[in-house]
Amino acid sequence: MQTGALRFDIIKLVKDALARLSPQQREAIELAYFEGMSQTEIAERMGQPLGTVKTWMRRALQQMRDELGGSATA
Repeated sequence: MQTGALRFDIIKLVKDALARLSPQQREAIELAYFEGMSQTEIAERMGQPLGTVKTWMRRALQQMRDELGGSATA
């Protein structure tokens, strides 16, 4: 039972961290990690240059790492 509660807590932390991203960052992360799209595919889908998408994703992942701290390694 404790394992399920821990999993629920981690899921909530990740969802909260995703919610704090900009809409563009969140969409890029969701397309990459939930839909399995490459950065090139994401850039095409979002109508943005590849470099912009790479920057959004790099900043989003760094922000989430900073917010989640040690929680992300569990």
